[in-house]
Amino acid sequence: MTAGVFKSHLIAKTPRVADVVTFRFEKPAGYEYRPGQWFVITFAGPDGPLDHHFSHSSSPTEPWLEFTTRLRDSEFKRALRELEIGAEVELEAPYGSFTLTPGSEPVVFLAGGIGITCVLSILRSCADDPVALGAREITLIFANRSEGAIPFREELEGMEAEFPWFRVVHVLSRPGDNWGGYRGHISADILDRELPEAARWTHYASGPPGFVGAMRELLVSWVWMPNSVKFERFDGYE
Repeated sequence: MTAGVFKSHLIAKTPRVADVVTFRFEKPAGYEYRPGQWFVITFAGPDGPLDHHFSHSSSPTEPWLEFTTRLRDSEFKRALRELEIGAEVELEAPYGSFTLTPGSEPVVFLAGGIGITCVLSILRSCADDPVALGAREITLIFANRSEGAIPFREELEGMEAEFPWFRVVHVLSRPGDNWGGYRGHISADILDRELPEAARWTHYASGPPGFVGAMRELLVSWVWMPNSVKFERFDGYE
């Protein structure tokens, strides 16, 4: 797909957890993308145009466009927080290759925090069109600080209950005393337990630069197969 520039309007804001918010936009005619790809958004700020890149958290099967982000205290995020429903924006898309490749091998997503967005785009697409998924299984190993900081937890666990091809494994670095799952950070021990026969899996890692760097080192030491690994590093993470 060749990138193009499109006009759109903000139609909804949905709070998720803590400072995480989903922004929904009209889907312009002719706007096409693959699940997992990203775009650049530009809109009018107090002192001139502002732009930033985001992964779609929506699926191409949905009649709107969404991205989900943490609202940090930066110039762009302050202006984004104040963006009014109906505001016009410019979208330049699509970009990126963090997409499912054809095949039947099982897939594992290693996602850190807000890095779930591009993964969610893919999962929603598979849920809406299981035929496109093919005869493969998907495991999500999802790293967050605490139970209250897990974006889209209810939706992800609902998918796990509904679809036999999907499984989610949570890893929390600062869990409460009653947490019964994995504690700490994603490690080789966790991969060994959750992903038998490492060479069978196609590996995807997405999240802030520090997380993706750590996953790169982990995969190099655990099982390094360059053709079976994709990374989506959220540069400009704010």
